[in-house]
Amino acid sequence: MAPRCQVLPLHPHEARDAPAALLVVAMLHTPARPKLVAPLTALLDDWRGGEGCIVHVRRFAHKPHSSCRTGHTSAGAMSCAVPLPGERVVTTHTDDAFVDTDLETWLHRHGISHLVLTGATTLGAITTLARHAQGLGFSVTVLADACADDELTDRSGFHWQAETLHELGLSLLERQGVAVLSVEELCRDC
Repeated sequence: MAPRCQVLPLHPHEARDAPAALLVVAMLHTPARPKLVAPLTALLDDWRGGEGCIVHVRRFAHKPHSSCRTGHTSAGAMSCAVPLPGERVVTTHTDDAFVDTDLETWLHRHGISHLVLTGATTLGAITTLARHAQGLGFSVTVLADACADDELTDRSGFHWQAETLHELGLSLLERQGVAVLSVEELCRDC
């Protein structure tokens, strides 16, 4: 029996054209994200010059003190990731943009078979979304330098650096068949 989802290598010149969609996930104003501005700006500028779709995933939490809650100073999109007219915006209340949204239906309606993921957090929303997308039959690429994670202190009190968690997340995704590239690798031949 053939596998339901086959991971195919993404050719950079095809990245910004249909049937691919760029998903910009939870790019909120937070201190850990300034290094994402240059790669994300270059990526969006390049992608907007092609035929591929851009989907912005906004996360709004129900918890009163969450930084993802409407009205919180960091709840808005980073200036480099503000949706332009015609770009799809999906609002979710979880790390998974497929849960309680019409994202899957919308992607299928537009003939999308490949998702390119950027955003935050690598071990949270990016990993969750990539795994779910693979389970639904999409091929997935994660752009390493256009994603980030946050610091974490675990239950034992050990402090994990954001970059360590980010690299761990990317390694786990690669092990599961997700293509991990840089923005430069993706856009080089576009």
